[in-house]
Amino acid sequence: MARVLVVDDDESYVASMTGYLRLKGHEAVGVAEPPPAAGLADEYDIVLLDIALGDRSGFDALDEYAAAGVPVAMVSGQADAANAVRAIKAGAVDVLEKPVDLGRLAIAIAMAEAKSALSRSDKAGKDAWLAEHLYVGESEAMKNLVAAAEKAARTSLGVLFHGPSGSGKEPLARWVHLRSPRCSGPFVAINCAAVPSDLAESEFFGHRRGSFTGADRDRAGCFVEAAGGTLFLDEVGELPLAMQAKLLRTIETSEYRPVGAEAPMKADVRIVSATNRDLKAEVAAGGFREDLLYRLAQVPLAVPPLSSRAADVPGLARFFALRAGSAGLGDEAIAFLARRDYPGNVRELKSVVERAVALSSGAPIDAALLESLDAMGWSAPPGGRGAAFPLDEPLPLKEAKRRMELAYIERQIELAGGSIGKAAERLSVLPNNLSRRLGELRAEGSA
Repeated sequence: MARVLVVDDDESYVASMTGYLRLKGHEAVGVAEPPPAAGLADEYDIVLLDIALGDRSGFDALDEYAAAGVPVAMVSGQADAANAVRAIKAGAVDVLEKPVDLGRLAIAIAMAEAKSALSRSDKAGKDAWLAEHLYVGESEAMKNLVAAAEKAARTSLGVLFHGPSGSGKEPLARWVHLRSPRCSGPFVAINCAAVPSDLAESEFFGHRRGSFTGADRDRAGCFVEAAGGTLFLDEVGELPLAMQAKLLRTIETSEYRPVGAEAPMKADVRIVSATNRDLKAEVAAGGFREDLLYRLAQVPLAVPPLSSRAADVPGLARFFALRAGSAGLGDEAIAFLARRDYPGNVRELKSVVERAVALSSGAPIDAALLESLDAMGWSAPPGGRGAAFPLDEPLPLKEAKRRMELAYIERQIELAGGSIGKAAERLSVLPNNLSRRLGELRAEGSA
């Protein structure tokens, strides 16, 4: 639980807020005047700082606290967009309006705990905190999933996450890794759908120079790269049968042989995998090995679509908005997001919020902005209502073509059930070429 300092010259407010925080299990202290910043970051995870403190402005203390790395959430007695923008730019994790929204307060405390944790941690610790909090919400489904993943993480058993595209399977896989005894080792992810069948063995096990045409140097495969850590097989249902047999043997014997090598090598990885396909149905149809499924899915974990856990939408939306630097989401904006459909699941919600933040010019996000983005197609899912971009917007022809091509490829992947391999077949290109082009288009857009 968090250590919270409440700074407000209203004694009754301080008493009620500290009392509530203690009921929630937090350590809470209330004062009327902001204390010096020195050492404050070591004593508290967050300061709830009133903007108006008698004759003194809370912004004076905010500047001092931000410079010292103290996480602060500003509290205001009235709505003021200018003050909200100023506070966020000065380093506040959020701006709360009295009476404080308790759900938003919980998110602000979580964000502040993140800042505290990140300032005290190495990179692995940063990843661990983010992975633990990124897709965890308030729904019973996610709480149960995380509890099961926590237990599985402490074992060496194979974990298989199955759920729709965009539901957060890879972050959960990383979370399992960082909670496991192998957390100090590498986490290596490979998209099985993007690996050409004729190069799969080399991608997984590596090869020796001269072992085939184009092998002009030795190459370490992902089993070497993940040694001592976790190998994450994303879209594992796309593996060809021949590669499935080799993978099964490696799991059973803990050995593999690089292409062209004379002697086998020891496999020292923990395998976590994910799929958006029904692998039991694939087994029945002859497209996936039953014995491999048993080894990969020793602990099968279902990741629910966002449509079945609507209770998570407000918290996730606020989390994404705060991470993107937003001055906040109004109640009407939250209500709009909660009503909206998300065929792309959590990934789509994140995209919608980040686009709104980018176009909000630092102001709090309201429902009108979100509605206008949907109407223009900026936040609509690929293939959904609206165009890939506003057709009356003046754009360089190159950028317009990039957006159109990106929207088209994303739509083909959606129609293929999230499978890059199947989308590549629809488009008559190699999976690795399609994956590379998708990355290029996205990178060009963020440049």
